Amino acid sequence: MSRMDRERQERLKGILLERKRVLWSEVRNELFQTLGTEYNAQFDRGMDLGDRSLVDLIEDTGLKVTDIRREELTRMDEAERRLAAGTYGICEECGVAIPEERLALVPFAPCCVACQERREKPLRPLPGVTL
Repeated sequence: MSRMDRERQERLKGILLERKRVLWSEVRNELFQTLGTEYNAQFDRGMDLGDRSLVDLIEDTGLKVTDIRREELTRMDEAERRLAAGTYGICEECGVAIPEERLALVPFAPCCVACQERREKPLRPLPGVTL
């Protein structure tokens, strides 16, 4: 591996690990600080059915956001495995280097933008075939 490749890998590693650290911090704060104090306060006063429904909705929304972050952390773990294998930052489809700007926005991105767009394109039915 050339010096430039090693420097790029170190920069990419920094991007990935910093984003992962921030996500873990957000998840911890939501679970332990926000939810913990809110749960205690909720049961200090009586609630009617409408109040309880609103509290349930807020709890579900908070848990869904936390679940989205957990999924993102799982993808980051996979990106760390690719980093250890030396394939992080390389498009899984075409094999070109994924721009660092893209990885700064989506550190777990497995593909370059062009290949990701191809992956996300809806499949067109064959002519004459109805679904």
